[in-house]
Amino acid sequence: MPYVEPVPVEKADPQLLGLYERVRESFGLIPNYFLAQGRIPELVDAQLRMREIIMREGALSSTLKGQIALVVSGINTSSYCVAIHLELLRPLGVEKALGRILATNYSRAPVGDKVQALFRFADTLTRKEADVSKADVDAVFAAGWNQAALFETVLVVSLMNFANRFAIGCGLVADF
Repeated sequence: MPYVEPVPVEKADPQLLGLYERVRESFGLIPNYFLAQGRIPELVDAQLRMREIIMREGALSSTLKGQIALVVSGINTSSYCVAIHLELLRPLGVEKALGRILATNYSRAPVGDKVQALFRFADTLTRKEADVSKADVDAVFAAGWNQAALFETVLVVSLMNFANRFAIGCGLVADF
């Protein structure tokens, strides 16, 4: 049972109904995450726009961004976000077995050292954000990534830390 009552479709005003329809188009359903945010329709809209911008193809692929999102959600023990990201990654070709490794012990994931460098940076930024240093950034660059990739990693980590804390704080129940 969530700690915060969601705003169900039946109780949504016309503005929120339109936003819920955008959510449904993007996710195939209206996740509890967005139903909980329905108290502030502008928040649903902002969250959708941020997600669309941050998770789109760029210096990093959408698939890699989704994997970083799963790593962060696992570190934060956000069972809600782990569950939804396991599902969101499947159409991108990431099997649940790999997803579970990413969520529980990313260092064992069968990915190259270059990708592991981003996961380690995401880990540091999530667990010890005050300790992020130039050495952490240099390790990302030494692995072959550029500033654009670092920037996008920071955005994904930031988005997911917000989402994880929101989901945990509201007591959200997994949709899948």
